[in-house]
Amino acid sequence: MTKKRLQAYLILTMVALIWGVASPVIKYTLNFITPYSFLFWRFLFTSFIFLPFFVYFIRRYPVRLKDLPSLAFLGFLGTPLTILLIFEGYTQTSSMDGVLISATAPIFITLGGAIFLKEKVTRVERIGLIIALIGSLITILQPVFEGGLFKPASLRGNLLIFGSVISWMAFTLLSKHEFKKHHPFLIAALSFFVGLITVTPLFFYERWALIDGQKSIFLTPSPFFQIPPGALGGIIYMTVFSSFIAYPLYEYGLSRIEASEATLFAYLQPIFAAPVALFWLKEKITLPFLTGAVIIALGVFLAEIKRK
Repeated sequence: MTKKRLQAYLILTMVALIWGVASPVIKYTLNFITPYSFLFWRFLFTSFIFLPFFVYFIRRYPVRLKDLPSLAFLGFLGTPLTILLIFEGYTQTSSMDGVLISATAPIFITLGGAIFLKEKVTRVERIGLIIALIGSLITILQPVFEGGLFKPASLRGNLLIFGSVISWMAFTLLSKHEFKKHHPFLIAALSFFVGLITVTPLFFYERWALIDGQKSIFLTPSPFFQIPPGALGGIIYMTVFSSFIAYPLYEYGLSRIEASEATLFAYLQPIFAAPVALFWLKEKITLPFLTGAVIIALGVFLAEIKRK
């Protein structure tokens, strides 16, 4: 194993740890703050932190004006769209379900590579992908198995997080090409700038609606730009660790090894998330969850057996 590859492996393991723990952190923080407010403060603080580094890198690695639309679209896929779907999903489902669904991203990246990039997929890989897809379907439909049709919110939450997987798949497949022309840090920074621009009008609309609602029931409206104390820790974690540290590290690791191999580290996220969700959030591991997880693991093993 080369030093470059080993470095990428260590970096991507650290990213998996940060993003795995992020799932229960998001779930907990949404008890104190609405999704768009959470995202607004996260994107705002992250953009301020990124800005001086962005100026430094843009001077060293200039970006042509004609490249900005494609980079902005890439940033929209990788940050605001993906994260908006995740945050909305976590308001309606558990962090355990969410992180397991998110961890299936490599399966769909492999599938996307085969469909859109005409990458070769062996017969054993196809079988593995089909099995993993069945496991993913079981996990997504887990609320139906547990509570029939009386848990529509949890099902919607799982579907929203699955939508984030598809968005992340598109981002990963497209970003590999951009790494040949642009520094990974520039792509990460632009993603959060685009995220701030995207979420700001949603934040203002949400806050105005909340204040109007408080007035209608004769309550004193909370300050427009107030951050609830209970949400501050989660915002700091998502800003510093999950955004400023993890995103550039992921982009860097992705630039050093194959995209299909880099995404395999997503399978580690449920391992890091499960203990936190169990002991901190008191979430339970149910039979449908375990069934989906085992089937996904079997499918992943078969789909990735050629890499062993």
